[in-house]
Order: sequence, then C-alpha cells, then structure tokens
Amino acid sequence: MKSRLVAGTALLVALSTSSLAAAKDEPAAANKDGVTVGADGVRRDPKGVKGISPFWEAIKKGDDAIAARDAEGAKAKYQEAIRSEPHHPMGHYRLGEAELTKGNLKGAEESWQSGLRFAGQDPTLKAKLLFLIADVKERQRALEEARNGWNAYEGFAKVATEAKTYPGTPPERIKRIEDLKKIEAEYTPVKERIAQRLAEAEKKAAADAQSAGNR
Repeated sequence: MKSRLVAGTALLVALSTSSLAAAKDEPAAANKDGVTVGADGVRRDPKGVKGISPFWEAIKKGDDAIAARDAEGAKAKYQEAIRSEPHHPMGHYRLGEAELTKGNLKGAEESWQSGLRFAGQDPTLKAKLLFLIADVKERQRALEEARNGWNAYEGFAKVATEAKTYPGTPPERIKRIEDLKKIEAEYTPVKERIAQRLAEAEKKAAADAQSAGNR
C-alpha cells in the first residue's frame, strides 16, 4: 500500500513538473493591445509603447553581441532590426558599426549611407553619420570624396545647433587630406619612373633570354 502511495505521489509530481515546463515553453498570450510578457519576464509590444518592440529588442541583442566581441552575431541581429523597421536609421547605423568592427570599410559606408537617408528627423544621429562617412572615405583613401564629406559635416554642424558636433575637426582633416594629395602628386612622377625602369629591365631580360636561346 505504501509503495503504491509513493508511486502515485511521484507520478503526480512528474505530471505537475511537465505541465509547468510545457506552460513555460508556450508563448505568452497577447492582450487586446498585442502586448505579451514572455517566460523571461520581458514585456513585448509590437508598437513599442507598453513594452519593447521587435526592432529595439533586436538592437539590444546586437549590442550585447558587440559587447561579447561577436561581430557576426551582432550583424545578424542588426539586420533583423532593419527587416523589422527598414526606415529606422538606428538599425543602419548599428550595422555599419558591426561592419567596421569586422574591418569591412565598404560595408560600413554603405550601411551609414542608408542610415543617412532616413535620419532627417534626428539631427544628432545625422551628424554622427556624416562624420563617420567622411572618416571612412578617408580611411579608404578616397581623398576627394572624403574632403567633400568633411565639408558636408562642417556645413551641417553650422546649422544643426541642437546636435552635438565637432566643428574643429573638418578643417584639421581637410588639411591632412590636402597634405596627402600633395605627397601623392609629388610621388606620382617617381612611381612613373620606377614603372618605366621596371618595364625596360623586363624587356631587356626577355631580349637577353631570346638571344641566349638562339646561340
């Protein structure tokens, strides 16, 4: 009798535990506003009013991945955020940062250019994007485009007084670009002479080889 009682109690505990686990795995039911509270305790709201929206949840997970030095994981989450709200500039801004972390300058620039198209209502973010685009152009040695980028940033900084900007940076970077262009201009004739001498040396070596073969 005692063994049957123990067995019955164990069965009830097992059923209770499995029911709790199943309930935990089930998605939380949404209220009339579509708000849910998941098993993790996070309140989720598609509109982002009474809880975190899918967009900002993806951004948060991307930021966590960046903090964990997982650039690929961050990129995937930022792309998820962009799919959720393609016209939100923050997703493109963050994706550009992830691309930069990976050393993909072209990818970073493309993401920031996309963000710039949608940043009209956020002067602070627009200023950041203009700064980053000018900087990444300079890193890619696209000097004329970089110069134009710094001019654009400087012009925006003058009118967007509510945004935090660095007006002293463009003149410094433009001067640096002009110095680099001058160095390149001075070095161009040298490179041309070197290339000419190499071509002449290769031509002479080929002629000598042919002459030796004819003997």
